[in-house]
Amino acid sequence: MPLVQKMREYIVAWRRILILARRPDEEEFYLLTKLNILGFTLVGGIAYVIHLVRVLLTA
Repeated sequence: MPLVQKMREYIVAWRRILILARRPDEEEFYLLTKLNILGFTLVGGIAYVIHLVRVLLTA
């Protein structure tokens, strides 16, 4: 497949995505923000516990 054809298909695919995309409303934005903060906190907490266990076992 020629490069020009691949580029054209790529642009068409991105146009479809941009047409379907929408800006979240305020309630949805705050819900997603809360979920992201919760996820970061959980992953950070798990990483901290693993690090703490490793430090205590090697000390």
